[in-house]
Amino acid sequence: MRHKYLSAIFLCAAIAGASVAAGLGTVGGDVVDSRGKPVADARVTLQASGGGHVQMSQTNAQGRFWFASLPEGQYSVRASDSGRISEWRQNVWVATGRETDVTLHLKQAKPSLSATRP
Repeated sequence: MRHKYLSAIFLCAAIAGASVAAGLGTVGGDVVDSRGKPVADARVTLQASGGGHVQMSQTNAQGRFWFASLPEGQYSVRASDSGRISEWRQNVWVATGRETDVTLHLKQAKPSLSATRP
């Protein structure tokens, strides 16, 4: 277990180092449930605020996610998992050579109006 944790730390450091060298930034963070517990295997979506540049990721066993090598600018990010979803976290600023840390809170998704019976 300790070996996996250390490997994850070294991987993050390597990604961050590569991003700095290329003049890019990183968004990373945690996905948690309503009790504040980490959520493994949640889907995380990142989108540039201008509407393009969509990326998907999944959280690891500790509920962490990363999007590396992002051009400087504003992004929106959200998470989802089996009937739960977070709000869009908007105006997440990515700066060159830095990691922007975000925590996303999953809540029960509201039923869709289109799912109602006639």
